[in-house]
This record gives sequence, structure tokens and C-alpha cells, in this order.
Amino acid sequence: MTRVDITDEVREQLAEALDFEEIDHPLNRGAVQYAAWELELDELAAFVGEADASTYYEALRQVGVEPRAGGENTGGYDPELDG
Repeated sequence: MTRVDITDEVREQLAEALDFEEIDHPLNRGAVQYAAWELELDELAAFVGEADASTYYEALRQVGVEPRAGGENTGGYDPELDG
């Protein structure tokens, strides 16, 4: 895994994938990649597989999801703050 570009298409596809019913939490990269495959979001599937953690977290922030430990709800995900 490495630093890769976060393109506009990755941001658009990530926002779409996060709405997929199989996503239990945005930090579950495996579920996000599965959603990308199921929804045929090829650029996102490649991004999730290649990007290091900090790049993935940055992409989440760019679509309005703040990955953080702790937080307001179980697992640190607060729907009011995280989208």
C-alpha cells in the first residue's frame, strides 16, 4: 500500500459506496471494496486496494466522514458529524 492520488472520481464513487447496505462502518475497507466491486466502481476498488491508511482516511474526510477513535457512538462513527 502506498500514497495514491484521490481523484474526483474516487471521491464520487466513495460517497456512493458508503451508502451501500453492506457497509457497516466507513473504516471497514474490505466492505467498501466489496461494495465497489458490487456497484462496478472500478476506480474506487483499485484505490481501496492500493491506498495506504492515511490516504484512505484523507479520502473519507474529503467526502465528509471523519474517521476517529472513540467518538459519539459505537465505533467512533457519529452519523450527524460523519455524514
